[in-house]
Amino acid sequence: MKRLTLMRHADARWKDAALSDLERPLARRGIGAAEAMARRLLELELVPDLLLVSPALRARQTAEIVARELALPPRRLVREEGLYLASAGDLLKAAQRTGPRVAHLMVIAHNPGLSELLDILAPERRGSGGLATAALCSLAFGCEGWPELGAATAEQVVCESPPKGLFGLFA
Repeated sequence: MKRLTLMRHADARWKDAALSDLERPLARRGIGAAEAMARRLLELELVPDLLLVSPALRARQTAEIVARELALPPRRLVREEGLYLASAGDLLKAAQRTGPRVAHLMVIAHNPGLSELLDILAPERRGSGGLATAALCSLAFGCEGWPELGAATAEQVVCESPPKGLFGLFA
């Protein structure tokens, strides 16, 4: 059994025109949302073995918060250059390259690729509006290896979004 958790980076700051898209950091409410979602992963007992992360600062910061809250060692967080604004197909290929010893892979990246990949892997969720910032969806597959991902049908889908009241605290 393999489990893939897709998480969109948390809310980033938009107002600093001097920063490139790659350099935009998390907003305060994004930090709070990432912390809340990491705690939710713990509650659900969905702790990944490995985190693949986009090189964008907002994605790296989200991953660092998740890793810290889940007490994951730094070696379990891998920056994957190809995940920056990756298509659904590129995200799927990155997951399929994962080694056989990893049972639970988490990918922290961007829309629209993440939501499009979710539509492919869990077609029953199609039309749900995609992943909001800091939202995640964890899918379990009955396959033995990561290369089979995509052909296998998700047997279990757990989707979570940050608590709505949280944003008022950090705005």
